[in-house]
Parts: sequence; C-alpha cells; structure tokens
Amino acid sequence: MRPYHLIPAVPALALALMPFLPFVNTDGLWFGLPRMLVWGAAWCVLCTPALLLTERLMSRETGELATGTAAAEGTDK
Repeated sequence: MRPYHLIPAVPALALALMPFLPFVNTDGLWFGLPRMLVWGAAWCVLCTPALLLTERLMSRETGELATGTAAAEGTDK
C-alpha cells in the first residue's frame, strides 16, 4: 500500500467520525447552518481534491515506471 492511498482516507474518516465529534454534534450554527451539515458538506467537497491528488500521484508513479522501462529497453539494444 502506497502512502498516497491514505489521502482519501482523511475525508472519509472525518465523515465517519462526524456523529462522535463533540464540537460537531452539538447545538449551534456555523454560517447559519447546523454544524453537522457544514462539516459534512465541507468534507464531501474536500473528497474531490483528495481523489485528484491521489490520481495524479498514481499516474506520476506509473509514468515513471513506464519511462524507466522504456529507457532500460533502449539501452539494451
């Protein structure tokens, strides 16, 4: 398991722990909305950049592997 696979786990963990966090699961408003709604919406929105970053890191790694393999094949000939 690569370290970049843990990046999307942060928003998922934040969403899963939402009902158990005392500063989120209390009465009160953030930006005029219930705290849980704001917390959940923010982490749902942050899922997209987390997945994008993971995808870019994965493609960079596979790109380096592919170019490294092509370079090695070129030197053998």
